[in-house]
Amino acid sequence: MEIIWSIIGRKFEDNISPEEEKALNKWINSSTTNKQVYFQIKELWYHKQDQTNNSQAIAAYDKLINRIKFAEGTQSQTRVRNFSFRVNQFAKYAAIIFLVLSFSFLSYYYISEESSKNEMCAISVPKGNKSQVVLPDGSKIWLNNNSKLIYPKRFNKNERKVELIGEAYFEIQRNTKVPFIVQTSDVSIRVLGTKFNVSAYPNDKFIETTLISGKVTVQSNENPESENTLSPGESLTYDRISNHTTINQVDTKFYTFWMKGEFVFKDEKFEILAKRIERIYNVEIIFEDPSLKEKTYTGDFKIDDNVYSILEIFKRSTTEPIEYLADRNKITIRRK
Repeated sequence: MEIIWSIIGRKFEDNISPEEEKALNKWINSSTTNKQVYFQIKELWYHKQDQTNNSQAIAAYDKLINRIKFAEGTQSQTRVRNFSFRVNQFAKYAAIIFLVLSFSFLSYYYISEESSKNEMCAISVPKGNKSQVVLPDGSKIWLNNNSKLIYPKRFNKNERKVELIGEAYFEIQRNTKVPFIVQTSDVSIRVLGTKFNVSAYPNDKFIETTLISGKVTVQSNENPESENTLSPGESLTYDRISNHTTINQVDTKFYTFWMKGEFVFKDEKFEILAKRIERIYNVEIIFEDPSLKEKTYTGDFKIDDNVYSILEIFKRSTTEPIEYLADRNKITIRRK
C-alpha cells in the first residue's frame, strides 16, 4: 500500500514512469472504492475540496492560493512561480497528513455508501480538473471540471442509464438491444453507440448536446412526447427558462478541445465565457455593467494559463476600454 501512495504522489508531480502509470491504473480500476479514494486524494492535492470538508492545513493552503492569485496580477511571473512552488510543497505534506488520518474512514464510508445505494457509483471532478471514466460496458466518458457522474456498478438488461451533472464527452459502445441513456436535470439523451458532448451545469441557463458521430435523440423531461433527433455536426440547445429547443450546425472541434486542456471559443458571449472561467479557476466574476455580458469574443487559451493573463487578453482586445479588480477569488469587471 505504501508503494501505491508513492506512485500517486509522483503522478500528481508529473514524475511518473510508464510502468508506474500502468500499475496505478490497474489499482484504480480494481475496485470502486479505490476509484473513490483516488479522486478524493486528487481533490485534496489540488486544494479544491469544499471548505466544510477541509482540514486546517488545507484551509490554510487555500488562503495562500488566494494570495498567489492576487500576486499574479501584480508581480512578475518568476516570483509567482517560486512562491507557488513553496506553497505546493506545503499542500503536498498537508494532503499526505490528511490522507493518513482519513484513509480508514474514507474506505469504510465509500464501501458502506455503495452498498446502501444499491451498487451505485458516483465520480465527482472538482473545479480546475478533468477525468476519464470507463463504464461496465466499456464505454468511455471524459468528465470536465466541476462535474459529477452517477452510474450503476452493473447495467441491467433493458438500458444503460447514467446521470450527469456538469459537462462530459461520451464514447458509447454500440449495443442495439440495450440503449444508453444520459439523464440530466431537464433532458434525457438516448443513444445506441456514438460520440457526443453534453453540457448541463446546474447554474447555466442552457443545456447543450452536441453530436460528433452516430445518432442521438434528445427528449425534454418537461415535455416527454417531444423528441429531437440529431445528426453528426448538430448541436441542440435547450433553454431551461422557456423550455424552448434550437438545433444548429456547428464545428464540433470546439466542443472537444477541453479534453486536451484547451479552451477554444468563437463569437462567444462574455457572460458564457465568464461562467467557464469561474469553473476552471474557482473564482467568482461580477459584471458591474450588465451590458458587458453581451460582448462576444473569439480565441483560445490553455487551461494551465493564468486567469489574470486571460483577463488581460480580453481587456486588450475589446473595442471599449474595460478593467478588472481582484479581491481574493472575486473578480469585478467594469468599464474603464
